[in-house]
Amino acid sequence: MLAPAFDPEKIDQLIGHLADKGYGVLKDAIDEPLIDRLIDDCKSREATGDMERAAVGREDNHMPATRIRRVDAAWLDGSTDGEAAFLALTEHIRTAINRRLFLGLFEFEAQFLTYPRGGFYQRHIDSLRGARNRIVSLVVYLNRDWQPADGGTLDIWSAPDDFETPAATVEPRAGTMVLMLSEEIPHAVRPANATRRVIAGWFRVNASTGNRVDPAL
Repeated sequence: MLAPAFDPEKIDQLIGHLADKGYGVLKDAIDEPLIDRLIDDCKSREATGDMERAAVGREDNHMPATRIRRVDAAWLDGSTDGEAAFLALTEHIRTAINRRLFLGLFEFEAQFLTYPRGGFYQRHIDSLRGARNRIVSLVVYLNRDWQPADGGTLDIWSAPDDFETPAATVEPRAGTMVLMLSEEIPHAVRPANATRRVIAGWFRVNASTGNRVDPAL
């Protein structure tokens, strides 16, 4: 039996931060071999033209919004070994969050996101309060050798009415994972000065519609 590509104790600590603050950040959350496979998978999607310019809204109101963000996206479908291993990890996280926080998370979906040079995402919250279409947001970064000059950091605020200095600023270095309460934690991506790759996903409850919605991070 293969060893897991993550440390369950560290993931549980990350969930503890989610419970205490509404968000948590964990460096080196995933073993390097899996990160390398996910990087290759994301680059493969780019090379084959599977990535599409992300839009805002859903159904009839789904439209590009380059003033709000600039990023390309492709849904994970578990068709590669890397994607399958990552989705197995998120199932562990879903179960662990439910065990500790009793959120009733039922399903998970995720996208590869590629920010080109100059790509960004203005301050936003992933789900409107009470909408229940997203409960917990997850981010995993896929950028080797990221330097401060590359920009693209994630700013996190502690509450919707918090407009002060961000409570946390996260460099998008490979293997770093972020969890956030989707209805509670505003965040923004500063402009990237190099290609920035990330997986962004959302845990939902059974009452959600299951419709595909716009990516977040």
